[in-house]
Parts: sequence; C-alpha cells; structure tokens
Amino acid sequence: MPLTGPTLRRGLILLLAGSWFLFSACLRNPITSKRQAKLISDQAERQIGEGTKVSILKEYGELKDPVLTQYVTNIGKRLAAVCDRPKVDYDFTVLNTDLVNAFAAPGGFIFVTRGLLQEMGNEAELASVLGHEIGHVAGWHSIGMIQRQMGYGALSMLGAIATGIQMGPEAMILVAQTADLFTSLYLLGYSREHELEADRVGMRYMLSAGYDPKAALSFFERLGALEKKEGPDNWEPYLRSHPPTDQRIALAKSFMERSFFFYRKTELKEAAYLDMKARLPKLRPEEVGQTQGKRYDLALYGASLTIPGEWSWETQGGRSLIGFRKGGGDAWGQLRREPLDRPFTAEEFAHAFAQEHQWQFLQGRQVLYPAGYGFLGQFYGPGVLGGAFIYRGLFIVRDGTGWALLCASPPARTFEYLVPFEQILRSFQLR
Repeated sequence: MPLTGPTLRRGLILLLAGSWFLFSACLRNPITSKRQAKLISDQAERQIGEGTKVSILKEYGELKDPVLTQYVTNIGKRLAAVCDRPKVDYDFTVLNTDLVNAFAAPGGFIFVTRGLLQEMGNEAELASVLGHEIGHVAGWHSIGMIQRQMGYGALSMLGAIATGIQMGPEAMILVAQTADLFTSLYLLGYSREHELEADRVGMRYMLSAGYDPKAALSFFERLGALEKKEGPDNWEPYLRSHPPTDQRIALAKSFMERSFFFYRKTELKEAAYLDMKARLPKLRPEEVGQTQGKRYDLALYGASLTIPGEWSWETQGGRSLIGFRKGGGDAWGQLRREPLDRPFTAEEFAHAFAQEHQWQFLQGRQVLYPAGYGFLGQFYGPGVLGGAFIYRGLFIVRDGTGWALLCASPPARTFEYLVPFEQILRSFQLR
C-alpha cells in the first residue's frame, strides 16, 4: 500500500532528519578531541537522563537532606565548571542506600549513595568520585553504551529531536524506552578503558578546581583495604566494572609524578566534610541484617531466610535487603521490604508490584506459609540486567509494610528450579 498524506510526510521528515544527522554526527569528543559518532542530540540525552533518574529514585530512594544535597551539588558544580563539557546542566543526587556506589546517567545526572559518603574522609575524596562521574558524561561514555545497543532508525529519530522537527509522540516514547534501556545498561558498567579515562580526567578536574588529587589515591587505597577485609562480594556493586584497584592506584601515582602537580595550591577540606558526614543517618546492624553461612537474619523485624547449599548471597541495595543466586547459574532471587502508602491486601500488593516492574501475571493463589498468610504469584517479565524471566514470589503485608520474596529463572528452566524455589520460599520466617 503506498504511503500518502501525513504518513508520507512523516516518513520523508524522518528520512531527511536521519540523513542530516548521519552527515553531522561525527563530532570531536570533548575529552579525546578525536572524531566520534554522536548520534544522540544533547536534548535527547537530557531527556533520557531525566527518565533514568525517575527509575533510579524509584529503586533506591533519595536522601532528602537539603543541606547535604546542596553541599554535594556545590562540589559537583565546582568540578563541572572546569570539565570538558561545562555547558551541561549537571544534576547531583544522594541516594538513600548503604551500598557503596556512584554512577552517571546521560545528560549530566550524577548519583552518589549514602554508603559511599560514609566511607570518605574528606571533601577532596568526594571530589575525586564526582570528578570521575563527570568524566563519564564529558567523554560521552553513556551515549556510546546506548548507541551500541540501538539500531540506526531509532537513533535517527532521537537525533531528529535536535533539529527542532516535530516528530510527534513516537519520539517521546522512544526517549522513554531509551531511558529504561540505560537503567539496565548502567548496572553492567562502563568498559575498563572508559573507567580509566574517567579516572584520569577526574583527577585533572580535581586539580583545576583546587582539590588535592592525592585524595583520589587515598580513596582507592581505602577501597582496596575494604575489599580485602570484607571480601569482593560485599564491595562488588562499586567495583563491578572498574579496573583492579591496584591499577587505579598506579594511575593515580603516575598522575602525581607530573611536574605541574607541585605548582598548584590544593586542599582536602577534612573538617567541612566531617561536619556534613555527621548528618548522614546511622544504620544499626540490625536494620540491615546479616548473613551467616546459608542463613540471613534481620532481627529487627524477626525476618530470616535460608538458601540451599549450592546457592550464594549477593549484596543488594535500595528496597532489596538481600539477594541470592544459584552458583554459576542463571537462577536468582531477592528479599524486598516495601513501605506501602495505603492499605493493601497481599494479593493487591503482588499485582501492584508486578505492574510497577512491567511483569505479566500468570497465576496465583492465597497461601499460608511459615511466614504467615500471603499471596503466592507467578509472573513473566524483564530482569534488571535484561532478558526475560519467570518470577515466583511470596507477597506478605504486615503492619503497613509489604514483604516480597522473589525467585527468578529463565522460562526454559522453570520446572528445574521449582523444588529449590519452594525450599527458599518456605524457609522465610517473619515475626
């Protein structure tokens, strides 16, 4: 059927916009000065970042302390003013999780966790992390991740936003979908090459902003000590995609051997940082829970959980208290605690949870398990890191709080994991 009227016009506009964008897409990378394909406009990049922020806050929550947030923002803006993309409107957010982590989203959205702030000893150490994350934005690293995952047609439509051409609702839908894509991609991390590049430019930004780059070295050394003390599993979220800590330490030492380092007046600002650090909420061990062997205990709520012998624990964040995974396998799960903003039955909580995560309901029933009365449901939907899974979950509502114990496996292996999943679900205890 031939295209006519609005359909034809829109197709021609998209073709012309795509052709224009292909012609103009090779730009100089702000950090490397090398020509590089940038197929996503600044405007689209910003909108993708805004969508990503919504997803991140939904998962982890924001630490709503305006004084502390402004303090972090002031440091970030000081670094952004001397970075290689200073015209980006950088946005800094403190996430309310004890995970030790920091990451950057497209468009200048920078996130640091409460747990990371707890591990730092001075303002310059925080500047080293913020400078590193700004480096990812300045070097188009997140854009590169997205472009490698998307087809040319989708990129052409995103690029057309920059031309001022009205593409209609399709373009906005695509922006939202791209934000969801990056929310999954950031968990996979940047390449080692990009991480080292962000380390290098981050230290340069520190020095230009008046911070002592030796703080980057002290922070890397602290991370290395914590990794050896606590084990790689506990520190995996921050170190997942980063190069080995020893390699980052060597890079920092090499930077400080350069002659210009000794001719700059720099500062650590330890006292100011400790004043701000004192504002961080102190989580008692009983609020976090702990693992011993194959058993997890959260004594404050009388919650406990046991996993089979071939399974192992995984550190989690946000509303997820603890995670677990079949050794070397593709089955996994997590225990979540969700504050509820209105009265829910266990079944209503299960369906609301599934809707939020874009899962399709397959089947379910009311049950009485050792943890109490609840709803046992089975769902189909995407995983955090991509792919599709069958989810088997026990949902319980207690004192205005929802508890969700989830077990997930690829659809083809659902029956294989029925027995261990049932063992895990029935091991859950809740006072």
